[in-house]
Amino acid sequence: MFQTRISSRLSIPTIALALCGAAFMTPLGTAHAQDTAHSAAQDVHGAAKATGRGAKSGVKSVASGAHHVLKSAGRGIKKSLKSATGDTTHKPKSKPGGLNKVAHNVSNTFKHAGRSAKSTVHGAASSAHGDLTKAGKNAKASVKDTTKP
Repeated sequence: MFQTRISSRLSIPTIALALCGAAFMTPLGTAHAQDTAHSAAQDVHGAAKATGRGAKSGVKSVASGAHHVLKSAGRGIKKSLKSATGDTTHKPKSKPGGLNKVAHNVSNTFKHAGRSAKSTVHGAASSAHGDLTKAGKNAKASVKDTTKP
């Protein structure tokens, strides 16, 4: 679910970089042209960073909302079960048992799912960043090659 949103948002900087790369392919012979190319590269970089920040912010707000809902639901369920069963007091960290053990297991399951989702998102972002970096360096190298006398 998160991958689709991230990949569609991260494709925008890739397209922008490709278009900018096409602009860099023209021969640039003067220092003014090099400054223009550098300025264009900075603009693309800024746009890519802004898009990335927006995507990251969107994912964080969705994750935060989901976390809040799950935490509230878990507290409510635990409270109702405690009142229905007459919860026994156990040492929750050293010897979890009864209702505490169930809550502990449910919590660990959700934590594992959250870590897995977060890892997937970070992996996609990392690979997109690597692709953009490689494309930018290639564009920069091609501009340097065309401007040499």
